[in-house]
Amino acid sequence: MHYKNKNLLNKNNKNILLFSKNEFSKAFLRIRIRIAAVILNKKNELLLVNHQKNGKSYWLFPGGGVEYGETFEKALKRELKEELSLKIKKIKNFVFINEIIYPDKKRHIVNLYFKVEINKNDKIKVNSDSILKNAQFFNIRKFKKILFYPDIKNVIIKMWKNGFKKSYGFIKTRWKG
Repeated sequence: MHYKNKNLLNKNNKNILLFSKNEFSKAFLRIRIRIAAVILNKKNELLLVNHQKNGKSYWLFPGGGVEYGETFEKALKRELKEELSLKIKKIKNFVFINEIIYPDKKRHIVNLYFKVEINKNDKIKVNSDSILKNAQFFNIRKFKKILFYPDIKNVIIKMWKNGFKKSYGFIKTRWKG
């Protein structure tokens, strides 16, 4: 993209760039940061949510977008409460990060995943909307059979077998639409 920015000098004679609001939005606000919770129950089953969009039904970790000025912790707490009426007891550790860039370059999503402990007495109450339809715990055998995004099931299973106890850093994903 080409931007008609203006180079100006600030008080310290350093170059600064000014963008119009529209140019700034085009350049920087296309990247969406999504925060997600990795939650295991006592049976070592993984909690996932079901989304239905564009004629597809698929499963993913519960979570959602981080709002501007919101910490990752606050975003995670807000998303779990909004989607599933769950309260976080403790954020245990950062598990991994990945990104998705759509082939048409119209969406770029950075996903951050944290292992989370929820209050044991909390009951999952799905607050469904036009996309969110269900939530369910899966064992590894059932997990292998579902459509799951991001498309890294084998990596998830490896982390799962180790209890999601450590950080795996950046996990490269391939586009699967």
